[in-house]
This record gives sequence, structure tokens and C-alpha cells, in this order.
Amino acid sequence: MKFCVVIPLYNKAPYIKRAINSVLNQTIQDFEIIVVNDGSTDNGQEVVEGIQDPRIRLINQPNQGVSVARNRGIEEAHYPFIAFLDADDEWKPEFLAHIQRLYNNFSDCGAYATSYEIIDPKNKVSYPDLNNIPPEPWIGIIPNLFQLMQHNSPFYTSSIAIPRDVLLLLNGFPEGIQQGEDRILWTRLGIKYPVAFSPSPQAIYHREATNRACHTFQPEPETANYIDKMLINNEVPVALIHDIRDYRAYLVIQKAHLMVIEDHADLARPLLRSIGKNKKYSVQILKWYLLSLMPYKVIKVLRK
Repeated sequence: MKFCVVIPLYNKAPYIKRAINSVLNQTIQDFEIIVVNDGSTDNGQEVVEGIQDPRIRLINQPNQGVSVARNRGIEEAHYPFIAFLDADDEWKPEFLAHIQRLYNNFSDCGAYATSYEIIDPKNKVSYPDLNNIPPEPWIGIIPNLFQLMQHNSPFYTSSIAIPRDVLLLLNGFPEGIQQGEDRILWTRLGIKYPVAFSPSPQAIYHREATNRACHTFQPEPETANYIDKMLINNEVPVALIHDIRDYRAYLVIQKAHLMVIEDHADLARPLLRSIGKNKKYSVQILKWYLLSLMPYKVIKVLRK
């Protein structure tokens, strides 16, 4: 099993060496590394060039966003499995070994992923809520991805590997948006393919790193809009319609929550109205709608 590791790089010079070294230290060594420098203005390019390993390829391009960078890596890949790693994150040494084990047991899946650990700015370690997924040493196929993602995403971009031909069929990561490009791809993926999963946390998500895209306020819930289009075009299997509508409601509520506490309540209300009737989230919809009607000074007091 041969991997192409795609690392998008944009102004992450303090972290990129750590990320690359975590790949070089894998127990499985059959890989190539493609670093796509997306118009960085720091010395990240020089850091990559200073790492001497013939398996590393550096591609420089004007800044076009993380989706374009990842898709460029997919296009340039020589190997059939694409594993993604953000430049400010890292893998544990057994990550690729876990992915290979998943593939050996579930070769017909559209993606192979592990759980991950999160390190916050105070160096506190936490883990995503895997809900009803059995603990280690269980491995298997996620029974219902859209139900699970209403708690926490069981995986993220740096803890997943996807066959290159699947990525090409799904048209890779959506380009031209600022946030949520990964969730849109997971939605496309979950509609069409099963996902094999290991609850072992084999990737490390560094929230203490600077310049993370998730720090940017993005008022448009792109994934919810994409789900709307899929429902209108009858692209969602009947068996998944209920769960994906609940997932859409969950995403909109999370976005409305953020808008209300960031003093954008006027944007939250039409989003909440767009959910319509939803039995599972009716109480939360009403709660955040009522909060959106309150003066922001009251919201700040309630947050305290």
C-alpha cells in the first residue's frame, strides 16, 4: 500500500518541520510527501527545502486557498492513496499502519480514518465525542456517519486517507469558500461510500497553532447550502434523508450559536428559520431564536 501525503502550506513556518518529521517517522515508509506552498510569505519554503529526503516534493503556487492546494496535491500524486496532513498538525508514528490495517479489513470503503487528539492553547488534551462507536481495539465501518457528526466529527482532514480515484470522482475539495470545505467533502463521501474507522487517536490537532482557518468568522453555512442543493437534486438516498436533514439542522444551529455570541444575531434568525420543522432540534432552534432577539448586552451577561 503506497501513500501520497499532501500537506498544504500557508505561513506555517514554525510548524511545518514538525509535520513533515511526523511523516518521516512513520512505521510504514512507503510514501511520497507533496508540500503545496500556497503563496506563503514567511520562510516555510526554505524550511521544507532544508529537509533532505528524496520523497519530499515542494510545489509553489500563488495563494489560492487550502482547497486548491489540496487538490493540486491530489493531481500531482503518484501513489493511489491520498493522506492529508495540515502543516500545523502531526501524526503519531502508527497512523499509516492503522490506515493500512483498515484497508486490509475493509477494502471496499471510500475512506479510512482514525480518531485524533486535540491540544488547546493551554496544552490541555481532549478527544472528540465518538458517541456509540466502540472503544479500542474495535475497528469497523461507521454505521451512520451523519448521526455521528451531530456530536463531533469522528475524524478530520489530518486523520483520513482516501483513494485517489474516489477523490477524483468526488471532484476533490470544493474551491472558492473560506470555511467548511472539509465538511462538504465528508458529506459527498458519506452519501456515496462507507467509511472505515479506528477509534485510536493517531493524529494530533494543534489548536494552539496560529493562523488556523477555523478562527475565522464565516457567516455563510456552506455545508448546509450544499445539503440543500443535494436534496433539491434528489442526490440523497431515501434511507439517509432524515439523518442528513438532522445533520443540516445541527450545522445551522452551531452557526447560529456562533453568530449570536459574536453579535451577528440578525444573520442568525433567517438561518434558524431555514431549518423548518425539526423534531430532534426543536428546543434548540427555539432557544437560539429567542436569544437572537435579546440585546447583545444581555447575551454577554448570560455568557458570563
